[in-house]
Amino acid sequence: MSKVNSFIEFLKEVIFTTFSQLTWLLGLLFIFGFILYFIARFTRNTYVKTTGTTLDILITGWIGTPIHELGHALFCIVFRHKIDEIKLYTPNSEDGTLGYVNHSFNPKSIYQNIGNFFIGIGPIVFGTLVLYTLLYFLVPNTKDVFSSIETQSNVLVKGVHGEFTGILNSLRSTTINTLGTLFNKSNLVNYKFWIFLYLSMCISSHMELSPLDIKGAWRGLISLILFFIVINLIIIGFEAIGVSAHLGNWWHYVKLESYASGINKWVGTFGALFIFATIVSGLNFLITYSLLNLYNLAKGKGAVNPLWT
Repeated sequence: MSKVNSFIEFLKEVIFTTFSQLTWLLGLLFIFGFILYFIARFTRNTYVKTTGTTLDILITGWIGTPIHELGHALFCIVFRHKIDEIKLYTPNSEDGTLGYVNHSFNPKSIYQNIGNFFIGIGPIVFGTLVLYTLLYFLVPNTKDVFSSIETQSNVLVKGVHGEFTGILNSLRSTTINTLGTLFNKSNLVNYKFWIFLYLSMCISSHMELSPLDIKGAWRGLISLILFFIVINLIIIGFEAIGVSAHLGNWWHYVKLESYASGINKWVGTFGALFIFATIVSGLNFLITYSLLNLYNLAKGKGAVNPLWT
């Protein structure tokens, strides 16, 4: 009976470790990816219910769609998927498709199976990086905005490790500071800032994932979870039978947690960038909703509910 209990405890440790690691590495991506997805969806619904899809395609689709598809294509290359066909911007009025990336992979490859997750969410990750690049080249007071983003990064790292005390207040204050820094007087009279704002809104409008994107990402996520479970079964199993004790300091380099400092930096930085992308996406939605609602009210059609089509 004691052996059974020990085995159950071993499995519990493997599952808990896997869950903790994935939450640490991907938790912020899931949270802000979820938020960005719905903001983009609400923005699209607002267009559809007021002016139809044509205006959205004309105003935002010409740059937002290619960035979306390049996000898929980039991770196809990283995870060695074959890109069979790619269309960056070919609006199809019949099925509503604006662009697509058709890819194939070796189903026996663990690496390529895991790649499906990152390919599926690629538009969110790549779109966020493009927003960051636009910020660097087009916003005059880039250093001040980056400083605010770095502060948010430090707050998020604490949250990832379970230090939730005061995190919401900290994020609220740093977000307000970022907005104030971004929309200061010197930026508002600089034409580059308005180019940045327009391009950012185009990109954020098309961070919404299609049902096929989500299906592919989910399939890849299952492969990623199974991969982590197998790795943790091996590592924790070696520790349980005492193999790790014979490897001395070398065992330190095997465990993921040994690289916590570097990983925390990247997790925090990407989390702060996701916050920035969420701020831009939220502004885009508010501006779009306000203007198109006024248009709809002027036509006597009433206010728009953006929550569903």
